[in-house]
Amino acid sequence: MRKQIKGLSGLALIIFAVVACKQLQTLGRPTVLKSPDGRFQLTVPGGWSERPALHESATIKAANLLQETYVIVLTDNKSDFADDTDLDKFTEVTRRQMLRKATDADATEPVPVSINGIDGRQYELDGIVNNIKVSYLVTALETESNYHQIVTWTLQSRKAKNHDALLEVTRSFLANGPQN
Repeated sequence: MRKQIKGLSGLALIIFAVVACKQLQTLGRPTVLKSPDGRFQLTVPGGWSERPALHESATIKAANLLQETYVIVLTDNKSDFADDTDLDKFTEVTRRQMLRKATDADATEPVPVSINGIDGRQYELDGIVNNIKVSYLVTALETESNYHQIVTWTLQSRKAKNHDALLEVTRSFLANGPQN
């Protein structure tokens, strides 16, 4: 009987620890993450942390592993594109690339958005990547010298639950300084 009680109390302790860790993760302070040159930044909620391995060329990379939420920021110099490229063309090209990377992909049409005074286009894309059903919220932005893609994602099964967090992270994008 004592072994059963010890076993049950040990199990209860483990459950309590897991619940406490999840609660602490959601109570953490937001963190400002900056691009290596300091010109761009995102603020991620408590529980998120930098994840350098997410994408080789992204300037900002973060995740909340318990919630299965992720973000990367890809920044391209506008001078690398044809002179007639504008935000709509940039969005079209990068959206097509995203659609090619996923199987059984379905995407909404891009809609105009403004993130802290920066013009952008935003769309959602659901598909299968590496045998995992994922849901992306992608925002293309145009600053003075750059195009940016804020790519957030989660598992399709968590799309409704995590959508607001992905929007919050996206809406926190800021460009610092005149050479953006």
